[in-house]
Amino acid sequence: MNIIEHVNERLTFDKDDICAGGENDIDEVIRVSPVSLPNDYIEFLKQISGEHNPGPEFELQDKGLSIWIWSASMALEKLEEFNRPSNQKFIRNAWLFGNDLGDLVYFYGTGKDGFGLYRTSEGWLDIENADKIADTITDFLVDGVGIDIATSL
Repeated sequence: MNIIEHVNERLTFDKDDICAGGENDIDEVIRVSPVSLPNDYIEFLKQISGEHNPGPEFELQDKGLSIWIWSASMALEKLEEFNRPSNQKFIRNAWLFGNDLGDLVYFYGTGKDGFGLYRTSEGWLDIENADKIADTITDFLVDGVGIDIATSL
């Protein structure tokens, strides 16, 4: 399924921010991720990772909040940014894929509610106390599962 063509009606984004490609960066993401990344996420990266694109910013219409899902190249840059000694336990067990343009980051990992998409504080990367958003990126961006969790404070 082409996630971009089926984004939930509560989310808006600038279609000019969408650029397919980035195969080499996507291959690197797959290689360095400490968790097995789901196929729908890999397919989504193929839709948004071209030509040095940072990835789309999705705005929640009824709340005015934003969710930025990083392209493959941006996710790799953020991995370097967050790869500090204090974050090693987290970095070895999760894949960061976006943020809320504030103090929350989104990641794939296995937390207290099983494997899926979670959010945690950027200042305190913590898998055990993170909030699960949804099982898959399709559930989240297409079906709207977890949108309110992802955007709550």
